[in-house]
Amino acid sequence: MAVTVIALAGLAVLLLGPAPWALGRARWVTREPRAALVLWQALGLAAGLAAVGAALALGVAPLGSDLPSALLAWGRGLAGGDPSAGLNLAHALLLGAALALLGWLLAVTGMSAWRTWRSRSRHRDLVDLVSTPWRAGSSARVIEHPAAAAYCLPGHHARVVVTTGALGLLDDDELDALLAHEQAHLAERHDLVILPFTAWASALPWLRGPRRAREAVQGLVEMVADDRACVGRHRHVLAAALARVGSAAPPAGAVGSTEHALLARVRRLLDPPGRSGPARSAAYLGALALLTLPTVALLVPAWS
Repeated sequence: MAVTVIALAGLAVLLLGPAPWALGRARWVTREPRAALVLWQALGLAAGLAAVGAALALGVAPLGSDLPSALLAWGRGLAGGDPSAGLNLAHALLLGAALALLGWLLAVTGMSAWRTWRSRSRHRDLVDLVSTPWRAGSSARVIEHPAAAAYCLPGHHARVVVTTGALGLLDDDELDALLAHEQAHLAERHDLVILPFTAWASALPWLRGPRRAREAVQGLVEMVADDRACVGRHRHVLAAALARVGSAAPPAGAVGSTEHALLARVRRLLDPPGRSGPARSAAYLGALALLTLPTVALLVPAWS
């Protein structure tokens, strides 16, 4: 069991510290943002598995030579009416800490999802009250406001919102490209991609790794939406639209362009980096490896 604990603990430290720092500074991600998103998701899940798994393995170490058999022995002890399940005080506290960490991460994620859903639902109701349809057959809604802005409200009844300020500022092609960007967020369900990273950054505020991950993922989903919006459109048209209205921050619960990294996004649209097959393949293989390593350490007795 010692090898399992050391391997998982070492992997957790790596994935919560150096790995987010290195991936957050990588330049290839602008060439393959979708693959980078997959890698970030795998990194986050693997970090959680490794951290919780290391604490679990350390807590139940006296009950078996590997984690599955030790957890089974602990469960049998509880079922047999032994509250300690054969663990001494120190190991019982370690096991309790592991379960508390797991419960905390799940609870914060659930609360973050609930608050986001509630805020988004309220804002959607408000939009429906004060907005008008943009065009027949379009899901976009128009709000009377002099500031130029556009954002989307994901969910079962999704909305794309644009202000009259944006309608007056942009020409037809620019407006079409900007709305296509927001529709890309909805189609890709980027709100669900961002949610766990936002929750983990809130759950572990003393760690810089989760904050780096959240910031990187927020930037990558914008790149993915940019690329999807530019299919069949000139990239400079979207760049012009973003330069005019992209700095407007979306309201709570919405997904939209922010001022963060706006200049880099415009430059990327005007001078797109070439795609990289090797980087894309390496990212997907890296994601697979990240998910495999903690799973093997947790479940395969040979690691003991």
